[in-house]
Amino acid sequence: MQCNEECPHRFHVPSEIIPYQLEYHVGDTIRFVSKFEKHVHELQTDMKYDMSKKGFGPNTVVVFLDTIGRIKISDYFKFYTLNPTYRETGQSEGSVLIGQYAFLNDSFSLEYILIPKYPGNYFLIQKCGVWDNFPWRCRHVYYDVIVDMNSRKDGNFELLRASKDSLYSKYIIADLENGFFNKGGFCFRVVP
Repeated sequence: MQCNEECPHRFHVPSEIIPYQLEYHVGDTIRFVSKFEKHVHELQTDMKYDMSKKGFGPNTVVVFLDTIGRIKISDYFKFYTLNPTYRETGQSEGSVLIGQYAFLNDSFSLEYILIPKYPGNYFLIQKCGVWDNFPWRCRHVYYDVIVDMNSRKDGNFELLRASKDSLYSKYIIADLENGFFNKGGFCFRVVP
């Protein structure tokens, strides 16, 4: 296939935080749900493609905005998942939740629960990639997955302004479309 304007490379998947709110208490349940059918919407062509034989690789990062740097998620939250492949893995600067969407009955799904242990301001980033190549992909065109959090509500992005880390308080704020909304961004405050 020759590269042209019809190359599919920007897929769109829905996701939700339930309940969607600015403020939670220590011990509250914050539920993440992402479910979509095997025919996934692609933004460039505005068409749906059968992705049933492709692997979607989601990952979750949670940033504690009241300090600089990333955190180990399990130090700040209890984590439960319905997807056996989704788990916390360590990184030098903190941790990330990583795995795959479950595929059952012609639908993809990912569900997990975070229960906050400590007060503070947090930024959840839900990203996703497509692991396998597919026949309609153009060479040298990389694809990504736009994670649409809560139907593009504001995601409480104003909390980013209070971050001690300029990566979030300045740079993400300067490009909310790519740094926040396209990456399933959601900010929230935890109180005692």
